[in-house]
Amino acid sequence: MPSPAPRTVPEPLVELLARHDPARAAQVRRRGDGPVPDTVLVLGPAEQAVGRLAAALAGRVPALVRCAPVGEVTMREARIAETRAVVWVFDAHAPVPGTHWARLAELAGQVDEVHLALAGCEPGRGAGHRLGALRERLAEVLPRLADAPLHLLADGHGQLVAALARPGQQPGYRNALRVLATGLAEALDRRVERLRRARRRASAVDQAMLGQRDEVTGRYRDAATEWPRRLRADVAQLRLTTAAELSGALRRLRVDARGYLVKADREARARFPELFLAATGELRAGLHNRFDGLIGALIAPELEPGSRSWTERGTPALSPPDGPGRPPLEDRLMLLVGASGGLGGLGLGRLTLSSAVAPTVPGSLWSTAALPAAVGLGVAAAWWLAKARRTMVDRARLGRWVAEVLEDLRIGLEAMLAERLLDAEHRLGVAVDREVTERATDMSGELREHERLARHVAARRAQQTGLDSAAVAELKAAQSKLLGLMAGTLPGTRPTPPRPEMAQ
Repeated sequence: MPSPAPRTVPEPLVELLARHDPARAAQVRRRGDGPVPDTVLVLGPAEQAVGRLAAALAGRVPALVRCAPVGEVTMREARIAETRAVVWVFDAHAPVPGTHWARLAELAGQVDEVHLALAGCEPGRGAGHRLGALRERLAEVLPRLADAPLHLLADGHGQLVAALARPGQQPGYRNALRVLATGLAEALDRRVERLRRARRRASAVDQAMLGQRDEVTGRYRDAATEWPRRLRADVAQLRLTTAAELSGALRRLRVDARGYLVKADREARARFPELFLAATGELRAGLHNRFDGLIGALIAPELEPGSRSWTERGTPALSPPDGPGRPPLEDRLMLLVGASGGLGGLGLGRLTLSSAVAPTVPGSLWSTAALPAAVGLGVAAAWWLAKARRTMVDRARLGRWVAEVLEDLRIGLEAMLAERLLDAEHRLGVAVDREVTERATDMSGELREHERLARHVAARRAQQTGLDSAAVAELKAAQSKLLGLMAGTLPGTRPTPPRPEMAQ
């Protein structure tokens, strides 16, 4: 039967692969244009079994049989290009390391004909279990070899020799197709992974931009609602603080004045108005300074303390009480009544001296001697009563005057404080409104920039996603076409033999 005409790899598929992986495309061209591969490569982790199998195959298959350590495969690309078939020998008693799976995957991605063998396992139920586990692992790592024939070397080498003795037609063409399929699959995986990463990145970017927008919106909401609320709270707290300090200062001054008047004599009471007015002046100055500091701390730096001329009340317009002078008329009348009481009948004197001198003094002498004493006692009692009454009157008059001065001082300080608080609240309100307006303008600009950036990111994302989706669709179509080419049996080639374990 004549040999079929040489086939070539479809150039559009190679050009498509060249756009995604130029190195793989060059490898496909080298395999398609190179010499016919004529080597059977035997390798695997079971080194003794590999040597025995290579010796058994030598001279029995129409090809050059070579065995090589697993680690040398990736370093000898030229050897792989000469290989028409690969025989991989597994060891039933040793697990396959990850590096060996990677070497087998690399060979299976470049050589179309791959045979699998298992050494160190006798036929029986244990062999079926090991073969099933190995095929499960192959389905995970190399899906295309999951259904490939797997020969038990304990049964002999006949089936494997028979499979290798009937080589397929145009192995170079099939190997080129296999390299092309591997390159397209890798390019497709990269594009699909790129789409997955793009979706994850888009989700993360959307979340970050949404969080940033919420933050800007929250700052605007705080500026529009929270700042005025804080302003009202600060003003209310300052109003309570200043009212408490004003009441406490006036109460302390009232208590001090009462204590002073209780202990003061006539001269001290005469000096009291001057001392009290001085104390009220010091109190007024201290409260002014204190209020300036509190209000200045509230509105700084919009208004420095003491920078405004406030309307203030002066010293209370109350004249101090009159100084000591002549005794009042009622006091002089009290003295006169006391003296006349002593003269008119000798009542108080007679009652006082009768018990002491009556037994020894004659009547005429007693009357003459008792007269001055009676007058003196009456005058003394009247003088003491007048003095006590004058002290009480002075204290009462000064107490009323103190109450009037403190009331006038309280009214003046409360008026001053209310005026300052209203002005501070107004200035703070203006400052807050201005700041809120500025912040709203800035935040509106930020939101507009945020929306512009979001539209730009969405447009670029849609463009890139469209390109990647188109590339994925193109690669899938090319992969389907290539699988159709690889599935077609060349004229004169042998069909795929059944699994040895199924034949059993």
